[in-house]
Amino acid sequence: MDTLGIAIIVISVLLAVIFKVVILNRIHQWMDNDLINSLSEGDSALKAKLTSLNNALASQKVKRNARHQQLEQAAKEHN
Repeated sequence: MDTLGIAIIVISVLLAVIFKVVILNRIHQWMDNDLINSLSEGDSALKAKLTSLNNALASQKVKRNARHQQLEQAAKEHN
């Protein structure tokens, strides 16, 4: 195999990995937003509170499952 073939394979693999990471991050964001929208049930104040809580927890590197549990608990306490 020549250098060009190896370069094409390496570039293709790198692009595939980057694409996968970007898509997975986007899907996680959509899932988080969908959870917040379903928990807020149209209440814009609760939605803003849950969004800020989610952002704060994400910046603290809290795992997604724990973040979702805390968001559900905050929504229950609000009601």
